[in-house]
Amino acid sequence: MHAQKVKISLSLIVLILLFLTTAILLVLYAKEVFEQKWAPIVGGMAISSLVSLVQYLISYKNYRNNEKLEDSGVLEFLSTRGDRRYYSQLINKADAQFDLLFHTSKRFFEDFCEEQPEDNLLIKKLDNNPKLIVRMLLTHRDYLESEEQPSYDISERAIKRLTDKYSERFQVKFYKHEPNHNLFITDKDAVIGPYFKNERGKYLPSIHFRSNASFVAPYKKFFDTEWNNAESFD
Repeated sequence: MHAQKVKISLSLIVLILLFLTTAILLVLYAKEVFEQKWAPIVGGMAISSLVSLVQYLISYKNYRNNEKLEDSGVLEFLSTRGDRRYYSQLINKADAQFDLLFHTSKRFFEDFCEEQPEDNLLIKKLDNNPKLIVRMLLTHRDYLESEEQPSYDISERAIKRLTDKYSERFQVKFYKHEPNHNLFITDKDAVIGPYFKNERGKYLPSIHFRSNASFVAPYKKFFDTEWNNAESFD
């Protein structure tokens, strides 16, 4: 039989210590084991500890919820995907690989893959790190609404430029179904969010996780499955 690990949360440990400290001080004060001159001090400490215990009990559920979020790898809840500065920080942190599943990716190309200095962050990463690999999955043109196809055409020109320059280090494929997820996964971070039909992806929410979080593992597997079934860019 394998020994089962028991994990005790920090918030529970603090709660137990507060309870024991309060109980000990109250018992000592009630039994008057100290000299009279120390009694007011011990009594004051007991009252302070009791107040701290009550306050901690009131907030205990919030502490536990925060610990659960930390344990699940959640770093941030994002109300929009249009925060360029936020994604710039994630790009700067990455060292090994980008796995990206987008709709048309027009905005991503415009923000991070242009030639001009203020819009070329990903290009600089690729130039400075020869081991960095980008895999990008986009919606096949046949599955886009007619009003979305001009965005596809803009992205297609950027893809041609980048695949010509970086070859196998910048790979793009197309999935043949309607978009359902937005994935931005690197060796450090993972931002995961849904796509809703007739809703602009820029304004949809996402959750930022640590890339190694257990919650992210199924999405990495999903990306690999989609990648294996997708159509390559010619």
